Amino acid sequence: MKKKDALKIKAVIFDLGNVLVNYDVEKAARRFSAVSGLSTQEIWKRFFLSRFEQAYTRGEISTREFHRIACKTLGVFISLATFSHYWNDIFWENPGMDKLLARIKRHYPLYLISNTNALHFTHITKNFKLLRHFDRKFPSHEVGARKPDLKIYRRVLRKIGLQPEETVFIDDMKSFISGARKTGMHAIHFKGRPRLVKDLRKFGIRF
Repeated sequence: MKKKDALKIKAVIFDLGNVLVNYDVEKAARRFSAVSGLSTQEIWKRFFLSRFEQAYTRGEISTREFHRIACKTLGVFISLATFSHYWNDIFWENPGMDKLLARIKRHYPLYLISNTNALHFTHITKNFKLLRHFDRKFPSHEVGARKPDLKIYRRVLRKIGLQPEETVFIDDMKSFISGARKTGMHAIHFKGRPRLVKDLRKFGIRF
């Protein structure tokens, strides 16, 4: 990264899951397995990797519709309250990221791009204060597209009024990093906070 290029960067864009907050989907799988009698492998196949789950993350179906289809798929009725608890009770904050965001925020606007859904995003917004640092947040269910579909990056860039080369995008998924780079965005593959600090400095990011 040349110094003259670093000076062009006007915003830092973060992913959410396994960057700002960690998660353990297996915890939810075990709970749904216990209540349905299906193996965790079947839970993944029928539910977590399903087309209707992806549709939910794109905002194509409502929470009530997602709940209805999931119960039908699992072959058992689970109240929406219990279902939401199983679905949401999987997150914890990634240590040190709140302070790092606060430091970066002094110099750059912060934006969020996340493949998520209405239940998860509402839960995280309510329970994790680190999202307060962001100028705008772009969850996939509100944007109407999922990473690595180029639509989500382009729609966000249009909404924040920046050129791709004026941004740095941080994500833990290589395919999502690749999607960002295809649009012309700079990108950092997240491999933990200490490594991120080093990579940000390579881009000339002040914090």
